[in-house]
Amino acid sequence: MKEKSFFGNYLDLIVTSWVMILMMRIAECGAMLVNFGNEKGLLLSELTGLGIDIVYVNLALTALFPFYLALSKCSRKMADAVCLTVFVLFEIAHLLILQYFFNQHKPLGSLFFGYSLDEILFTVTTADVPVTKVVLLIAGLIALSVMSFFVIKKNKAKNKTQIKTVTLASLPVAVILIVFASRYYNDFTVNKSLVFYKAAVEYKTEEKVYCREISDAEVEEYHQMFPEKKFVSNEFPLLHGYETADSLGYYFNEFERKPNIVILFVEGLNDDFAHDFHGANLMPNLREIMEKSLYWNRCFTLGERSFAVVPSVLGSLPYGEIGFTLLDQLPLHLTLTSVLEENGYQTDFFYGQGSWFHKKNVFFKKNNINLIFDNAKYSDKYEKIVVGKENYFWGYNDKCLFEQSLEVIDTLGDTPRLDMYFTGSTHSPFIISETEKYDRRLDEICENLENNADRKFFKHYRNYARTLLFLDDAFGDFIGSYSERDDFRNTIFVITGDHPMCEIAPGNSLKRYHVPFIVYSPNLKAPATFSNTVSHLDFYETMIAFMERYGVGRPEMSASFGGNMFAESNDIAFMDEPRNVIDFYSDGHYISGKDLYEVGKDLNIRKINDRDLYETLRHRLEIVRNISEYSSLENKIMPADVYCKALNDTLLREFKSDADIVFSGQYQNVLTKIDVTEFDTLVFDFSLDYHGVDGACQLVYRITDENGANISTEYLGFGKDGRKFAFHRQIPLAGKGGKTFFNAFFYNPEQQKCTISKLDGILLGNIK
Repeated sequence: MKEKSFFGNYLDLIVTSWVMILMMRIAECGAMLVNFGNEKGLLLSELTGLGIDIVYVNLALTALFPFYLALSKCSRKMADAVCLTVFVLFEIAHLLILQYFFNQHKPLGSLFFGYSLDEILFTVTTADVPVTKVVLLIAGLIALSVMSFFVIKKNKAKNKTQIKTVTLASLPVAVILIVFASRYYNDFTVNKSLVFYKAAVEYKTEEKVYCREISDAEVEEYHQMFPEKKFVSNEFPLLHGYETADSLGYYFNEFERKPNIVILFVEGLNDDFAHDFHGANLMPNLREIMEKSLYWNRCFTLGERSFAVVPSVLGSLPYGEIGFTLLDQLPLHLTLTSVLEENGYQTDFFYGQGSWFHKKNVFFKKNNINLIFDNAKYSDKYEKIVVGKENYFWGYNDKCLFEQSLEVIDTLGDTPRLDMYFTGSTHSPFIISETEKYDRRLDEICENLENNADRKFFKHYRNYARTLLFLDDAFGDFIGSYSERDDFRNTIFVITGDHPMCEIAPGNSLKRYHVPFIVYSPNLKAPATFSNTVSHLDFYETMIAFMERYGVGRPEMSASFGGNMFAESNDIAFMDEPRNVIDFYSDGHYISGKDLYEVGKDLNIRKINDRDLYETLRHRLEIVRNISEYSSLENKIMPADVYCKALNDTLLREFKSDADIVFSGQYQNVLTKIDVTEFDTLVFDFSLDYHGVDGACQLVYRITDENGANISTEYLGFGKDGRKFAFHRQIPLAGKGGKTFFNAFFYNPEQQKCTISKLDGILLGNIK
């Protein structure tokens, strides 16, 4: 067979790829039109994207021609079958990747690699994806693709000069597009699969370097950025004296006793939703409460996803690698949860889904929480949300969340409480009860809208808008039920969003982080609205300072990453969806990636060209990011003695080893016969890196009497080789009687070689 014939046959495959690309672009554009309407510039962007797709495919297939030629010399049919199979597999992958774009209005990138396998499976399983339609679409496009190949193959046209010309011309055109046109791409134009594959290659080949060492000069520069703080250490760069004044107390009448604190982390709560949104009041109950509250209208969350809100609000904590709670080894830190628990508060977290998501359970246990109540503990009377053909148990809606929590609270006694909630109905899969009722409500709202564009908007975003109506009713019922409780007047409600709803595009890049911050209580003197720029990081110190007037011991030292809710916050670094810290606000200016913006009073942004200012802000961002990473990853938020003093604990033993511990014996001691007789509770906090045979080694801690007899024992396995290991245990000792001792050792029953590195731990004693 002549080489020319091979090339001619290969051109059939190239033309087939064009047909497949055309069909996928039609499917993409059609899905956007059906689900969301004619977005501005959609048709032109998709048409431009089609041309670019063809150019890139021509480039790729030209480079792969030698591979096809080699296969064809063995068997032309096999070569055709292999290539067509590869085309189909890429087509299937592309259609699956598109589902994320349809759901989030942005291409899937490196965000995918920031989640654990369990979290990915949970997200995919519970996503609001029309599985049957997707399967039918994939099957239909595959059938059309295969048919197209055989139809094209039957074309016996001898002159294929035009196809050759287009194919060869695509090579310089591709270079021109890459060099000159990439800056004009938008999210509709780009090939969604290409974005994902590029992100995957970068993730696998470009190791992300985190800041694990920091110079004194960098620390001093960071300290100079926040002159209002009295920093005390370069080794622990965030540590400063607790200087925040009680500004919050001015707005409250005096509480008769320690107030209850109720914090509502509201999924997807954009600040825009608390006002007229596209002409509609979707959350009248929230607005009514807001009008009676202290309300900050320029508040930012620190992350584009849910991972940021809990550690930011409760502890003003840095971000770590991909979010503080997702760290493999949590450093020593304080939060509102741990401080209030030590001061006699009952601390509770209520959640309608699994508390394992984003490692919320690990974070709260580290902070000595009394109760985590998630979807594993609900009463049978509440209706479960089950999604997908696999009948995956997702959890419970927000009405069930609030109703169940009030039943639980009634059993907790008359101690002051910190109750924390994380809602979920305004999150994928966006399943609510009484769907028809809320559809009718939304229809009534749309009928009264004056602007046809607004009615069209809610038609396309119906699934999301009705969940806001549902959430608002759940919230109204919750406050209504609470108002009938005896402790209502003694309660402070804090309401904020974790981030704006991703499925509804925000007004601009900065508004991806704009959420309301509301403090409500019937004991407020009067409502007030504040327009100073703040973030979630500013709440921790503000609240601790307020609680001091009610006998809550204020820690002498703070490692707060933020400041005061009543001051102007500057130098706010944000972690975006792919977990990169590249967005930054400072003194009325905002940088996002390579662009610099001026920020208006309404948070509208205007792009400006000021290279010197841009470089200055980029440098400040780098300093903030480095401090965040170093303090998080190297356990340098606060030293053990500061941590212990704040929680009234006794530091019994601090143990750390920078050198590797290598052993192959059956036992390797860590702590031996520590006298813990006088304490009611122990805290054993421990982290290490393990290298050895999977499952070969365990850490054992044992409580014994003075004769060495065992009282209690727990075995903690390390799991796989090369894994980081961390845990936090509260060990009750009350009622043991007589002398009591604590022992800890590594147990290696098969006597395999084990290596322990980066050993870091403390043993604390507490007397209640």
